[in-house]
Amino acid sequence: MIVPMPLSKKVRKVLFFVFLSMGMSSLSQAHPHNWIDLNTRFVLDENARLVQVKQRWEFDLYYSLMMHADLLNEFGSEQLGLPAAAADMIRNLESYQYFSKLKLNDYPIELGVPETYQLFTKKEDGSEELTLVLEMTFGIKLETSIENKTLAFQVFDPTYYVAMNHATENNIEIIGGNATECSKTLEFPEPSDEIVEYAQSLDRTQKQTDGLGMSFAETAFINCI
Repeated sequence: MIVPMPLSKKVRKVLFFVFLSMGMSSLSQAHPHNWIDLNTRFVLDENARLVQVKQRWEFDLYYSLMMHADLLNEFGSEQLGLPAAAADMIRNLESYQYFSKLKLNDYPIELGVPETYQLFTKKEDGSEELTLVLEMTFGIKLETSIENKTLAFQVFDPTYYVAMNHATENNIEIIGGNATECSKTLEFPEPSDEIVEYAQSLDRTQKQTDGLGMSFAETAFINCI
């Protein structure tokens, strides 16, 4: 049984835990269940240099409903609660580099603090169920073109197992520059049976979990010619 925490504590821990007691059987599939759906846009300038990375994280329904209820309880409205929660998320994610690893030909590129960010709610047409969505825009000062090079991008919680996936290549976009000459592929993880069994055995109180998230991280590859 999960006991709801007061917002002041839960927001500080946001994104660092997943409700592993639900949907555990999905870990045995080719890739883990999507608890956070990702959409990423790579923005190029006229010289095919990377100038922005725009991320969109859509949280699972259960987490969204619980978080939204606490926001309303603590602040009384979305107008006050969502910006406060977003600011707390950004502060806490900074020391984890926003769960993001970006490399150009194996050379790491730090995203830095996002230029803009927002947390908002989304409802599907005809549905009363809402999900929380976090959008972040990172400015990149890449001095070299990405032509004839490979961008590799991963998003994962380094401290725990949280499934964060683009699902398909359609959730990755290249905008500007020579975007029409760029290809994109997703490489899904293949964790060992031992790692899968270990992840299945965990509960939210476990502490020996550092590095586990990388074992379940997908990798997006961008190649431009």
